[in-house]
Amino acid sequence: MAIALLSAVCAPAMAQKWKPVEDQNKARQDEPVVERVPVRYRVIATDLRINRRSLGESTHSIRGVPAEPVDALTYDGQGHTRLKGEAVIEVDPVHQRGLVFARWQDDHGAWQLQQTYFHHPEHSSGVRLGRSRKDVEDLLNLGIARNVYIHGDTGGGTPVLPTVFAYLATWGFVEVDLDGELFPNSFGWPGPERWIGHTMLTEGVIDDSDGTVRAIAGEIYDPKRHKSQGEVDRQDMELHIAFHDERYPLTENRPAMFAFKIHLIFEDVVLHIVDTQEPLDFSQAEAILESMRPTLGSDGL
Repeated sequence: MAIALLSAVCAPAMAQKWKPVEDQNKARQDEPVVERVPVRYRVIATDLRINRRSLGESTHSIRGVPAEPVDALTYDGQGHTRLKGEAVIEVDPVHQRGLVFARWQDDHGAWQLQQTYFHHPEHSSGVRLGRSRKDVEDLLNLGIARNVYIHGDTGGGTPVLPTVFAYLATWGFVEVDLDGELFPNSFGWPGPERWIGHTMLTEGVIDDSDGTVRAIAGEIYDPKRHKSQGEVDRQDMELHIAFHDERYPLTENRPAMFAFKIHLIFEDVVLHIVDTQEPLDFSQAEAILESMRPTLGSDGL
């Protein structure tokens, strides 16, 4: 009886095993095909702030915008200014492509930033936990990274900000216009028509009330002392968009490695996960902002 039962159980399996090749191929063709649809991150942001102030009489400028000596981060909040501005980002992290579009207004005029070229930075693209909490994975060769810790003591960039969790981070080359004309990079690579761009969608690391960056104990952040001890607000989300030249011989700027840097912080941010095969173009990005005009209100342009 046991043998008969075993034969009954094994017979279908043996029949499947010895099925002619043409029948096996037909079976594979009849199987449903699961296609992988690209998932895109779409970020819409407004309520713009900038932390930037001159440190003395300007020795270098571009089209009237001070380049040196300038503090482009002002951890103590000096130079913290609220501006009108808005941004749209849509990226496909799997295929490493997408766009960044931002526009804002300040005392120098109307700015616009565009990016479609993404390229990994010279450092790691951040770190994340690996197979256990003791296993930390450095991400390399990514121009678009998701769910990583960056800056601070991570090696994913310099400690210009403390260690912070980024839902999304990008690097690459950007083009910038001021009042409809090219804002040129006069400091070398990757110019003269391009700048190095970096975006981060992070937990709150800059206080939106006064622009300060602080250590856990409450004092003003110092990159040399507090890079792994920064105060972050996990209930907040910020979008950072920065552009600068390639690292330059040390300047009188803060941070000193760049001859020119602008760092924007958007405090009103919405993140969408978009399931679509049709990527945005810049005209569509502008249309999204226009359609949200009643919502953006006075914070947008």
